[in-house]
Amino acid sequence: MTQSTELSGALKVLDEKLEQLDVMTEVNGFLVRALRDHEEELMRMTPEETRAMLRVEARATYRPDGTSPNPEALAMLEATLGTGQTADIIPFPARG
Repeated sequence: MTQSTELSGALKVLDEKLEQLDVMTEVNGFLVRALRDHEEELMRMTPEETRAMLRVEARATYRPDGTSPNPEALAMLEATLGTGQTADIIPFPARG
């Protein structure tokens, strides 16, 4: 493999990782804003109600006709908020 090909491959992998990081950063920002904007409401809600409210808000924000269309962010939030997990900040993956 030539040095140029190796560099291109490395840059492609780096681009993919940066895109994933960008989506995770957007999703974490969404959750922080939602927690900040709805703090009192969320304190009174059950975990199920919290997840439902966050899903509704995520869909309104990230669906194609939403305020900030982002299918990757919506998919990540749907997966995270739909599995019975809490509405904790999504951790960045560990180095491995």
